[in-house]
Amino acid sequence: MKKSLRTFLIFLLILFCAGRVASQTTHTEPKTLEIGSRAPDFNLPGVDGKTYSLKDFDKASVLVIIFSCNHCPTAQAYEDRIIALANDYKPKGVDLIMISPNPVKALNYSELGYSGLFNFPN
Repeated sequence: MKKSLRTFLIFLLILFCAGRVASQTTHTEPKTLEIGSRAPDFNLPGVDGKTYSLKDFDKASVLVIIFSCNHCPTAQAYEDRIIALANDYKPKGVDLIMISPNPVKALNYSELGYSGLFNFPN
């Protein structure tokens, strides 16, 4: 009985390891844009209900794109600074947009209490 149980457990371990290896998907790395390259076009929904593309920012001398989110405490801590930056540079022809790469379904509520900026006492 012990030998068959041990054989079964070894079989499960091998099956588990094989499954882990098989689950690792390979993908091609995205191509990094060269400095000075034109940004690829996009069509993304805004928080105002409109859909935006690169051509919506043709009048800007410079387009700053920040990838952030609205649920992260660290991102929330920088929000006012980013708004001030956008307001300061708008008269100079600089547009600033933020893109949240996180789908709503990817929000992990257990992460909402974490921030690398603050050290709260226990």
